Amino acid sequence: MDRPRTTAGQHLSLVAGVLLLVLGVAGFAVSGFSDFTGGTHEQQVLGLSTNPLLNVVHLVLGALGLAGRTGARRARWYGVLLFLAGAALFAYTGVTYDGGVLNANWPMATFHGVMAFLGLVIAFVPVRAGKRPGTAELRHG
Repeated sequence: MDRPRTTAGQHLSLVAGVLLLVLGVAGFAVSGFSDFTGGTHEQQVLGLSTNPLLNVVHLVLGALGLAGRTGARRARWYGVLLFLAGAALFAYTGVTYDGGVLNANWPMATFHGVMAFLGLVIAFVPVRAGKRPGTAELRHG
């Protein structure tokens, strides 16, 4: 029995998932668990400001990215979700001057914009089809 091939979308889903999980865990190491929707712009991971609420969002998106790795259809749906979440987070940071309840700065907004673009890529990357069976294989298969 042939094992289904892993698609590029599944690989990208894994990469996005791991990146978001690492960012979420590192964010909790910096911000802790108190002042859930607060924080200061000094609470940063590699220049990306964070707070516990944003860390939870990153952890959830990261876990879903790992789940998207398990199937081509799940990876596509994860891409759609990542696009919607990334675009929403990017837009939210754009309309809130001080980062609002997410304590997000412009580098974080840019990160979310990149994640939204990656979501589009995951959702629409072509699935590489396997070798088509020949006529003889169809008759005797």
